Amino acid sequence: MTSKKLTIISAGQSNIDGRVPVSELPKPLLLPMKNVKYCSNYTPDHEKGVFQDEIKVTDLSTNRWGFDLVTYYHLSQMANYDLTVMKCSEGGTSIDVTGESDDHWTADIEKLDSPDHSLLLQFKQIIDACRKASADAQDVKAMLWHQGEGDRASFSKKAADHYYENLKAMFKACRSFVDKPELPIFCGTVSHNSTQYDEKVETALLKLAREDSNLHVIDMQRGTLLDNFHFDVDSSVYFGKALYNEMIAQGVVEGPKTEVDYKAF
Repeated sequence: MTSKKLTIISAGQSNIDGRVPVSELPKPLLLPMKNVKYCSNYTPDHEKGVFQDEIKVTDLSTNRWGFDLVTYYHLSQMANYDLTVMKCSEGGTSIDVTGESDDHWTADIEKLDSPDHSLLLQFKQIIDACRKASADAQDVKAMLWHQGEGDRASFSKKAADHYYENLKAMFKACRSFVDKPELPIFCGTVSHNSTQYDEKVETALLKLAREDSNLHVIDMQRGTLLDNFHFDVDSSVYFGKALYNEMIAQGVVEGPKTEVDYKAF
């Protein structure tokens, strides 16, 4: 067991929730994934801050995985970190209360019909419980995020129009949960091949990244898909690797960079 420790948080909608079948998990990625303490809204007793000692198939969203699993692999198996992950994700969800789904990431929790529909509050409860239960969960170094499809204008023009301020407030809230007002956040754009791509949502994210030196965005506009809006294996691997390399580039972690050779990019 390595003595290097790294703690991160992860959140978002379907592409980080995971939609690629476990049967398509590429080598050398294998489950269970060791050297990772993992607590998400899918793991047992997550509301009590109980960590799994490894990531198992049953800890994922209905036997499916997302790009973040690739990042966890490189952090724990290549950079040799003793990795701790706190995650909350749900597919088809928006930030704005007028966006897709009944559950939302809005920082204006009082605008919801019930706190039970607040994904941000659920995320906070997981983080609080984990930090109370484990010393390894205290010093969070970074956040992974992917979302935006649920705020597309084709579903809610208001959601797309207000995505910039909504995302900014949501990131501020997440940073406050871990007492890091300048917490580095690593995310990516929505593929332009997706039927849920929205130019206004992407423009808002890129504007925020220009203003926030601790927000780092991977360009996924050419990402290939397994259906109408979810990254396929190639895009998920590319994205996960690119995030890992960017974490090294930004000085968040130390380790050997990995080759990112997906031809579409």
